Amino acid sequence: MLDYNVIGRKIKEERLSKNISQVEFANRLGVSTGYISQIESGQKCFNLKRFEQVAKILEKPTSYFIEASDEDEDGVIREIVSELKLLKPEKLDMVRDIIKSVKNND
Repeated sequence: MLDYNVIGRKIKEERLSKNISQVEFANRLGVSTGYISQIESGQKCFNLKRFEQVAKILEKPTSYFIEASDEDEDGVIREIVSELKLLKPEKLDMVRDIIKSVKNND
């Protein structure tokens, strides 16, 4: 399943790395800056034709934006660990049991 938040974040990172403003990016795509903002925040998605235009402008293959990276997974793991550190020991036991249950059902 596609994660539009990740796609939007990658689009924004690439746009900024190329020093392209939202206004310029929107103009090149023929859309509004509000639409670009919604794309970059994961609230909207492009159709395939527009997505190919985005990739061309940002000089990346479309696969770059839709493939999960180890960095994305590492970020999720770091976030989970941060939350776990805030739990009391008895809650950690519950979380461990849930993880074991989920793992056994795979």
